[in-house]
Amino acid sequence: MGLSYSTDKTDETGKELLTYGTPDFPIAFFDDDLTKVRVPWHWHDELELAVILSGETNVFIAGCELNLKAGEGYFANSGILHSAELLSKTGWQHCMVFSPRVIASPDDIIWNKYVSPILSHQKLPFIKLSPKTPWQKEALSLAEKAWISGAKEKTDYALTVRFALSRIFSLITHNIDAETEHPFTSKTQRDELRIKKTLYYIETHYREQLTIDSIAASADISVSTLLRLYHDILHTTPIQYVLQYRLEQILEELLLYPDSSISEIAYSCGFNDISYFNRCFLKKYGYTPSTFRFEHCDCK
Repeated sequence: MGLSYSTDKTDETGKELLTYGTPDFPIAFFDDDLTKVRVPWHWHDELELAVILSGETNVFIAGCELNLKAGEGYFANSGILHSAELLSKTGWQHCMVFSPRVIASPDDIIWNKYVSPILSHQKLPFIKLSPKTPWQKEALSLAEKAWISGAKEKTDYALTVRFALSRIFSLITHNIDAETEHPFTSKTQRDELRIKKTLYYIETHYREQLTIDSIAASADISVSTLLRLYHDILHTTPIQYVLQYRLEQILEELLLYPDSSISEIAYSCGFNDISYFNRCFLKKYGYTPSTFRFEHCDCK
């Protein structure tokens, strides 16, 4: 199967625009240097398993914040909005994003007994996996075994991956009652859909002068509802999210467009005050835009 590359391309609701694996083996394996890979808010129909190899990260999912260190990981259920940020100077993870069809075909006995109960469980948006819990330790080991076999296309990798994921699903199914402390109700689903609409609006209009009112209108909600949703789900404010998103786009454009001036890029990404932009950039990244470009641009 081989490695895939991480991406942040999404549709109008923040759903990732990726085809994972192949039709006959729909799974993708990611080898992520977290100093280079950005994990913005996104979602996908596929399931996700990640193991932190080094460093420390915060994963934001279903209104919760998971602090993960090396040796820990997480399982994200289908359709769940999530993001992550690196807390340490360096960090690495192995991640698999896969259709449940890798394990079984819909309506067969394995699907009905082990897959469907997890996909349809409203109180199971995610599971934090810790080696301190015996069954989760086994799941983490199996996830890494599946990743190594699939990413490196070892002999019989398809069988190895399917067996490992099947065993993980068995472990989850038999321990599901202990992992339902974060209910994902119909209200939560409705709130996440609203959030997804606003994220798409920001990502397609960040070069313009956005306002709280326009962001709220993009999801047909009130400003007070918008503020509540961002506080409860994204743990930030809409304006702060816009600021962070613009800075992330500028970081990329500083390298993509070396012939454009820093001020031109900043203006094009929605900043009208260059002094304010420089202060924000320095606060977020720890160095000035010019220093970043000088140290990272291949054209220097």
